[in-house]
Amino acid sequence: MELGLLNSKLTVMINLVKLRMLVGALILILMYQFDGYAQQVLTLDDCIQIGLANNITIKKVGNDFMIAQANEKQSKMEYLPRISAFSNYNISHGLTNDPTSFDPVTATTRSSTPSIGMDLNLFNGMRTRNSVRRNSLIKQAAEYDLAQSKDDIELAITASYLLVISDLENIKVANERLELLSNQLNRAERRAEAGVANMEQVFNLRSQIANEQLNKVNLENTYKRDRLSLLQTLLLDPSLDYLIEDSSLFSQSIDPNIPNYQELQDEVLQYSPGLKSANLGVETSKMDLALVKADRLPDLGVRAAYGSTFSSNNQDSYFEQLNINEQKFLGLALNIPIFDRNRVKNNIHVSNINIASSQLDYQQVRIDLINSLQQAYLDLVAAASTYKAARENLTALDQSFKFAESRYNSGNTDFYSYLESLNNKNRAEIELINSRYSFMFRKRILEIYRGV
Repeated sequence: MELGLLNSKLTVMINLVKLRMLVGALILILMYQFDGYAQQVLTLDDCIQIGLANNITIKKVGNDFMIAQANEKQSKMEYLPRISAFSNYNISHGLTNDPTSFDPVTATTRSSTPSIGMDLNLFNGMRTRNSVRRNSLIKQAAEYDLAQSKDDIELAITASYLLVISDLENIKVANERLELLSNQLNRAERRAEAGVANMEQVFNLRSQIANEQLNKVNLENTYKRDRLSLLQTLLLDPSLDYLIEDSSLFSQSIDPNIPNYQELQDEVLQYSPGLKSANLGVETSKMDLALVKADRLPDLGVRAAYGSTFSSNNQDSYFEQLNINEQKFLGLALNIPIFDRNRVKNNIHVSNINIASSQLDYQQVRIDLINSLQQAYLDLVAAASTYKAARENLTALDQSFKFAESRYNSGNTDFYSYLESLNNKNRAEIELINSRYSFMFRKRILEIYRGV
């Protein structure tokens, strides 16, 4: 009986332990899944989209574009007539002229003169037409400015992102180097304990590993600094858990072929939003000149009005008086400028100077664009050559290291020769990483210049 009770209690305790283990496992799984969801992976495309959405400069340029849109719409509305209504209610004490009979009266007079009028411009020297064209040019220029700002931001984000990815690759090389040296240290310690090797190799490896740990810390600090710079550019909170990773960049093949420069230049000059905006600046200056010249021409407009008058001195009701005293008006107005103290002539002179300045601005933008393109093209050619040489160099040094490692493991070469071969191999790996991402960045610069 007691044995059965004891077995029953043991069974309950075992079940409780199993239950606790199951609950603990479920909690761990849920925590793992929560962490997985909390961590956001940032690819290069993600960073570009986030940067374009958050960047304050782009938002401000976007606001300028919306203002230009509103101004263009308003300038088109100037073709329509202006309609306005007017009403008043006056109280006069003493001697006054009655507004309906125009007779002098001495009394308290209440009066009202409601009216509605319309003004329509028939000719104003093409000001309205040229104003619409001018505001349309400004809107197009603002649109090109927005596109140029997006290209600039994309370029900055790409450079920052590739720098972070390059840091991660360098840290990976450092970890592989540490793992290799740690394995060599374990082997040397076992050989020393067995009496087949001296402690000099052990001390040398320990010293080298300590030095590599310091190098790894420096690389990690560089990564943290570059990661912070990237997240600040994206206006993201650096304290949140972001995983910066883009597998497509690692697998992306490098095509060292360089496009023909002249064809590239023609394509860039045809696409460049900044150059188009500068060209529209010239056209806008010409529209400003046309608007100034319009001040020499006459203005012709038509005005129509309808109104009436009410007076408390009249015995008729308010609405009866408005019906009896109604007034209709239609007239033309012609304004001919004769002498404006040389204002128009001076404004025309200033406008011509502004046209010349805008043309110089366009030339400067074109020159700067071509200079930047030439430099970017030269950098791409150099990066392609560097990448090709770094790849060939790593292939040779990797074979050399494998041979040195084999000789070192068999005791046919000393530690310093082995370490020198390892250092050369690791330097070649880092050079290949840096040259790879440098080439990718230089290539992306030209793609952005081309609008790809």
